[in-house]
Amino acid sequence: MAARRTVIATSARALGAALTLGAGVALVAGAVLIPLPSHSAGVPSVEVAPTPLPQSLVCAGSLLQLSNAAGGDATAASGIGSPQRSTGLSEEDVDIEQSALTAPDNTTAGDETGPIVVTAPDADPGVLVAAAQSVAVSQDDVAGLASTNCAEARADTWLVGGATTVGRTSFVLLSNPSDVTADVDLTFFAENGRLDAPGSTGIAVPARSQRVFSLAGFAPNAKYPVVHVVSTGGYVAASLQQTVIRGLEPGGVELAGPTAAPSTSQVFAGVKITGTSAIAERLSADGYADLQAALRVYVPGSADAAITVSVASESSGSADGSYTLNATGGVVSELPLKDLPDGTYSVTLDSTEPIVASARTSALSAGAVDFAWNQAAAPLDAEVLVPIAPGPAPRIHLANSGDDEATVELRTASGAEVTIVVPAGGTKGLDAQPNTVYTATMTDAVSISVGYSSDGQLSAYTVAAPSELAAPIVVYP
Repeated sequence: MAARRTVIATSARALGAALTLGAGVALVAGAVLIPLPSHSAGVPSVEVAPTPLPQSLVCAGSLLQLSNAAGGDATAASGIGSPQRSTGLSEEDVDIEQSALTAPDNTTAGDETGPIVVTAPDADPGVLVAAAQSVAVSQDDVAGLASTNCAEARADTWLVGGATTVGRTSFVLLSNPSDVTADVDLTFFAENGRLDAPGSTGIAVPARSQRVFSLAGFAPNAKYPVVHVVSTGGYVAASLQQTVIRGLEPGGVELAGPTAAPSTSQVFAGVKITGTSAIAERLSADGYADLQAALRVYVPGSADAAITVSVASESSGSADGSYTLNATGGVVSELPLKDLPDGTYSVTLDSTEPIVASARTSALSAGAVDFAWNQAAAPLDAEVLVPIAPGPAPRIHLANSGDDEATVELRTASGAEVTIVVPAGGTKGLDAQPNTVYTATMTDAVSISVGYSSDGQLSAYTVAAPSELAAPIVVYP
């Protein structure tokens, strides 16, 4: 009997343990199978779609000199020459509006000669506006042709060009087309690296105005200056004007717009080489070394750059060869454009380090001298407008740095059309009608510039992509 009670007690305890374990398993299974109450709190947000503003372009206005018409007041800038402009739209039946900016640093600026803003306030979003200007002058101390694409204001701009050595005068022009003050910082680099330039930061450019600064005030005796322009608040359209005089002989004038941002690939379309024999005879004379065709290159980083220079001729349309140059990190270098006979070329720079660059060429004929700064042009793969300012023998230049051929269609507002096939790595050109705006569409990306050339006159400007329309943004309270 005692043994039987022991077995029964043991079995009861085992059964109780099994029931307890089973209840625990059921509870766990229930916790897994039955959804538990949960709570999540999302971050409150709202999507806001800004209304796109009309595209706004700034034309720099007349050229400048450090004196008045009587040759006095050499500390103030005065205007010379009358700008001629060409404007256009990608849509018909919309009016273009031109409004003047105030120019407190230009003692002779007026509605016709001062800087202006070109816009189409009644145009629908996405309608493109285009404008370009040219100024030809012929004075005892300033002579030549300067042309430029009227540009949108930007927060970040690189200007590559100019000089402040003997006989070289350069100005930095900052135009603010917005309704708020722009606070601008200028950083200067040259052949010895970054320059200490007191007063170059926190520059206030009032709303709807243009400020003008002598480059020599920040970068005295600089052979190869480069200027980095950064703006907050209102954005600015920045450009650089250079004039040259050698003894009593005027050596040309140019107004250079922005070059492409730092990149390992830079493309120049329409680099015009002319008068090589006459220039070669002058290069050894004092003050004439900068007649030589050259590439000005700045490497923003500390590492040196190995640069492959590829050249293609418009006469053949295809690549003509390449060579390698080296540029020291942190300083500005001028590198020769080697052994190019008279002609028009595209030049592509492929670098091991990001660089900014421009190309300088000169024209010398019957004693008249002029020069051009060719800025790097970003490849364009969407429809753009190509404005042709009045000037001698205008020509549209197309450079294809890609691996596939590009077909480009150019048409005018009157309906005239032409189709050009640009081979991979090649370049083509088209004589253009002055005071006309072309619409360009392309199957693959190409870089576009406009150039002018005649006896003793040379100038060029690039065509840039319009800024993107305002896109929706998400705001978190």
